[in-house]
Amino acid sequence: MCKLYWAAQPKDGYLCTMNASYHLIFVAFGHRDYQNELLWALLSLAHVHPKPAFHIHIFSDDTAYLQPQLPLKITYHPLTPEVLTEAKGPNDYPYRVKIKILQQCLQQYTGAFLYLDTDCILLQPLTAIFEAIERGTVFMDTNEGPLHNNKGGIARKMKKVLRKQSTFPLPNGEIVRLSEAFEVWNSGCIGVSNRHLPLLQRAEALMDVLYATYPLFSMEQIAVSEALQHTALAETKNEVHHYWYFKEFRPIINALLAYYPHWEQRLEKAPQWDPRLLSEGKRRYKQLGFWGRTYQKIRYGYRWKNPVFRP
Repeated sequence: MCKLYWAAQPKDGYLCTMNASYHLIFVAFGHRDYQNELLWALLSLAHVHPKPAFHIHIFSDDTAYLQPQLPLKITYHPLTPEVLTEAKGPNDYPYRVKIKILQQCLQQYTGAFLYLDTDCILLQPLTAIFEAIERGTVFMDTNEGPLHNNKGGIARKMKKVLRKQSTFPLPNGEIVRLSEAFEVWNSGCIGVSNRHLPLLQRAEALMDVLYATYPLFSMEQIAVSEALQHTALAETKNEVHHYWYFKEFRPIINALLAYYPHWEQRLEKAPQWDPRLLSEGKRRYKQLGFWGRTYQKIRYGYRWKNPVFRP
C-alpha cells in the first residue's frame, strides 16, 4: 500500500475516481505569485476547454485562496508543511515536490496524466496529448538540445559539474553517465501514464544524487530529461506555451487579478495580455549579443521596457 501525501478535497461533490482517464495536474506552493500564475493558467484553459473532459487536480498549500476564485470543477489536494517537507526529500529540494506528486497520482489514479508548471498558458486543446499518452507517448515541454550548445548561466554551471564528475551511482547500484552531449528537455510540462511510474522513480533517485553533488535548482530538469528519454518522447509546445523566461509578467497577472475580482471579467480581459507578445522586447534584447546589449544600456539607459498593466 503506497503512502499518500495528501487528502483530496473535491469541489461541489466532484472527485476523481480510479476509472478516470485524463488528469491535468498543477502544483502551487510558496510565494503568492505561483498561486496567481495558476489562476492565469486556468483562465487560458477555460478559453480552449470551456467544458473540460478531464479531471483537474490542484495541489497547493493555500487552497483557501484559490477555491473561491475558481468556478471550475477541480479536485483540491492541500499541501501541509509536513507533506512539503517530506516531498522535498533529504536535500530540501523544492523542485522535487512535483515529481513526488506526479508519482503519487500515478499510484492513486489510472489513465493519462499531464503536469503543467504554473507559468504555462494553453494554446490548443489538450485532447491530442492525452490520447497520445494513452498510446504510450511521453511528453515534455521542449527539447532544448545538447547541453554543450546551451550558453546560459545554468548550463555553464552544469557543464562545470560534468567536467568534474560524469558518473552518478543510483541507490539500486545502476551507474548513470552524463556528458555535455546530453539532450536537455524543459520539464515545465510532463505527460505520462501509469506504465511510466518506474521512469519517474528513476528521475527521483537521480535528482537526489545530482542535487547532493551540486545544489543547482535545475537538477530536477536534468534528472527528468534523462529518465524520460528511455521511451518515446514528444513536445507539448504546440498546445502549451511555457513562459519560464518571462518572470516580468507576474506584475501584470497580479495587477489584472486585483483590478478584476470576478472570473467572467478576468476571462474576458486576460487574452489581451499575452506573455508571448509582451516578452518581445526582452527577447530582442537577449539576441543583441554583448556589444549590442551594452550599446542599448548606454544609449537608452535601459535593457528593455517591461509592460505596465492598464485597465
